[in-house]
Amino acid sequence: MKNTTATGEMSPSELAECRENLKRQWENRQVDKELLQRAWETARRLAIVLYRDFGATKVAAFGSITEPERFTENSDIDIVVWGVSYDKCLDALWETKGLSSEFKIDIINFKSINSLFRNRILSQAIPIDKAGTDVLRLMNASGTENGETYIVNRNKLIQRISDERTKIARTVDRVERALEKIDILPADAREFIERALAADIAEVYTGFEKIFERIANEIDKHLPKGERWHTDLLAQMVERRPERPPVISEGTQRGLGQLLRFRHKVNNIYGDELIYEKSEEHAKRVGKLFESVAEELDTFNDFLNGT
Repeated sequence: MKNTTATGEMSPSELAECRENLKRQWENRQVDKELLQRAWETARRLAIVLYRDFGATKVAAFGSITEPERFTENSDIDIVVWGVSYDKCLDALWETKGLSSEFKIDIINFKSINSLFRNRILSQAIPIDKAGTDVLRLMNASGTENGETYIVNRNKLIQRISDERTKIARTVDRVERALEKIDILPADAREFIERALAADIAEVYTGFEKIFERIANEIDKHLPKGERWHTDLLAQMVERRPERPPVISEGTQRGLGQLLRFRHKVNNIYGDELIYEKSEEHAKRVGKLFESVAEELDTFNDFLNGT
């Protein structure tokens, strides 16, 4: 039976009211210039370390830090770097943890980025030179005229959802291919594919959660905190709010809740303790669950598009 979110059950006038509330919220959004300045100062210090200690040939910021109206206290500082290997990027991330207790920092090697996302990152990237010059000019950037703000934010959000769904779809395909091969593998090889399968299933949920985090940050203006924030975020996506209809249905929430609990086990217990039958059980359901979430996200994107 097909899941439908409350989006499809709302009247056109109710959806129009949500859309108007969201438009008003985005057009009235204020840039927290002090917060943004602290973020850029952190990015500048990080760039200096990458050039000086890791031999970077180019460093740039991308993501929400380059779009002042989208940057909030929940936003990350995303840095892309050239001339530093993937492993060295991990070392750099570890060694620069003390640069900021306020912001989460992500450092990625440009060559490691999937070609699908390189153009998007390049279109956002703002280079930071060795002296960190010309970046703080963003402090006075207004982004877009008020009349364009809704369209720009809407299109960016739809694109981010689409990008993440593409990555999830590839992981789901990998899970389904692993299921086809698991029974014909030699016993000594099965252990490795079982571990990979469990990790991929957990990654599927992480992909969905990234979408929900973005909606929570950009529309709800509220990202749950505390030990239960993952569960609370999932519940939040079922809620109808003044600026949006529900993102997912209660039925989909239950399926995702099971996947969330499995991811918690994968991330918090040793691999030897995992029971493969449980991985296989989730693996067999993940394709159908992905279809349900994708369908509901399509409905949500229709809301954003005004169709």
